[in-house]
Amino acid sequence: MHDYAFVWKQYDLVRGITLAVLKDLPTEQADIVPEGFSNNIRWNLGHILTVQESCMYGLEFTHLPASYKTLFGPGTKPADWQGEVPPLSTLAEQLEEQKERIKRTFRERLNQELPQPFVLRNTQMTTLGEMFVFSLFHEGMHISTINTLKKALAITHS
Repeated sequence: MHDYAFVWKQYDLVRGITLAVLKDLPTEQADIVPEGFSNNIRWNLGHILTVQESCMYGLEFTHLPASYKTLFGPGTKPADWQGEVPPLSTLAEQLEEQKERIKRTFRERLNQELPQPFVLRNTQMTTLGEMFVFSLFHEGMHISTINTLKKALAITHS
C-alpha cells in the first residue's frame, strides 16, 4: 500500500481553485466568447469535468450525461452547441461530487494499470495515477484559461 495523501491534498487544492472561479461570476459572463477565443468559461468548466471523467473512468462514462462529450469534449466549442447546456450551478455540484467520488473510488488504486496505455506527446501513461496527475495538470491549464477569459471580459465590458 502506498501513501498518496499528498496527491489527494493537491486535488483538493486544484478543485477548490476551480470552484472558486464560480463565486461572484455573473451567469451571462460565463457564456461570452471574447474575440480571439473559441470557448467561454462555462465550456472550460464542463471540459475540466468531462476530461477528468474520461481520464479516470475511460469508456465507462456513466456518472455524467452522455451529452457532455459533445458539449465539452476535446475539439468542441460553444458555437456548435445544440440542445440544453447545464447551468453553472449544476456544473459546480458535479465538479464537487466528482472530486469526492474519484477520491472514494481511486484512493487505493492509483498504481492500477490502464487497460491500454494512453500516449500523449510520445509519453505513455500506463497507470490510473499517471492519468490522474495528468488530469490535474490539465485542470490547471484550464484554470489559467478561465482567468484569462475573465480578464478579457473585464476589459471588453468595462
